[in-house]
Amino acid sequence: MKKPTLIKLAADGQELPADATDWVAVKLPEHGLIFTATQINEEEADQESLQAQAVALDLLGATDWDLPTIDELQLLVDRERYNPAIDTVFFRDIQNDWYWSKTPAAWSSASAWSVSFSLGGVNAYLRSNGGFALAVRRVGQ
Repeated sequence: MKKPTLIKLAADGQELPADATDWVAVKLPEHGLIFTATQINEEEADQESLQAQAVALDLLGATDWDLPTIDELQLLVDRERYNPAIDTVFFRDIQNDWYWSKTPAAWSSASAWSVSFSLGGVNAYLRSNGGFALAVRRVGQ
């Protein structure tokens, strides 16, 4: 799988160079996605709480944020890194822990898929378990 192009975004939505030191989001232009540059929660929280936080987010002058699907979240896994398995030039302060998606597990509505940015693994857990989250906007390609 080809690594996605990552572009840093300033708080006003302007694209920044990769060496910029003040950015709030990361754009994946080939996929029409924008992710928060950091997790939206400081401490572990259940999936439902994080879904509510993502939907309530007001960033880049936009209020259409959401939790990513498992397919969207997996785009961020960098298979050439671990602890964390995500590009830390673009994503800051990422915990070596599980990050929730909004994708439910097929076998139980009480579970949802998540990605571990420790080693890049994917698994489904009870939505009541603690984890972290990045928010995403779907802006088209």
